[in-house]
Amino acid sequence: MRPTDRRLFGAGGLSAAAVLAFAGEVDAQLQTYRPRITDVADAETALADLERNRTTANPVGLFPPAYDAWKAVEDVLARRVHPAYVPKLTLLAGTLAAGLSTVASFAGDEKYGRIFAGIAEAHASAAGEPVLQARVAGIQSWQALDAGLALTAADIAAEGRRHADPADRARLAGYEAEAAAMAGLYDRADAALAEMQASMHAATAGHPAIEWGEANEHLFIALAATHTPGRASIAIAFGTRSVGAFDGPCQGQALAHLAVATEHLKAARPAPDSAAASAIAALEVVQAAPNAEVHDRARRLASELEPWQSEPLVAELGRRVAAV
Repeated sequence: MRPTDRRLFGAGGLSAAAVLAFAGEVDAQLQTYRPRITDVADAETALADLERNRTTANPVGLFPPAYDAWKAVEDVLARRVHPAYVPKLTLLAGTLAAGLSTVASFAGDEKYGRIFAGIAEAHASAAGEPVLQARVAGIQSWQALDAGLALTAADIAAEGRRHADPADRARLAGYEAEAAAMAGLYDRADAALAEMQASMHAATAGHPAIEWGEANEHLFIALAATHTPGRASIAIAFGTRSVGAFDGPCQGQALAHLAVATEHLKAARPAPDSAAASAIAALEVVQAAPNAEVHDRARRLASELEPWQSEPLVAELGRRVAAV
């Protein structure tokens, strides 16, 4: 029997000195390389500004600083960084990407909305963070609904809800309810609304990815009702409550106005002037913070109101939509 050769070095030209030098260099990097505190603090400040102003400020002003912050974090992650810092940086980059996706969609640029949603999804998966995963599920559900894929939107929200933190389940159930009703699955929509209401305590007492409260609950009851036959009065009642419950102008308040507008038109006795007035109110809500979703829904409503162009408010709505 030949003696066992336990030598690590010598074979294949591997040098002990070279291995020691490179291992020492890596060890030194891991000991010393960490992101600069100021860089992380700047990114966190940019994220806080984005979250605070996401639904109330013009996307044109929101996108650039948030993008710069996201890029800075991604640049750090692309270099050697101590493993202890990776989870925090991954979550920070993913949350910034989720915010950028939302802002891009508000601006009507769905291409970049989808790109950043995909990046956020990858970071959420790597971080294993339920709050970010729930946020991404909500974004992707909205994107599917905007693309006319109502059933897909409902399924994305439902799947996200199953794995979400309890604080986020009410929001995702609300998204599922609107999408299911739009797909004609009224029983499923009602079940999702029941789940939304059952989860409200966790949403208001916990820390959801997106703030959720009474105004949002009323809004999604109204939005589901707008797609459910025979529920015009419910949509008007809950849409009106939602408008009053929001603290100030935002996308949700504008969508509540549009829910009311839609049902004034669908009522047994259509009220085109009331419908136009509510749609105009929705456009005024987002005047300082342009919102593609609100504009698109108002545009569709204006198209449905064309038979009543002789009504002054209907004509005014047409002019406002054309000016967007």
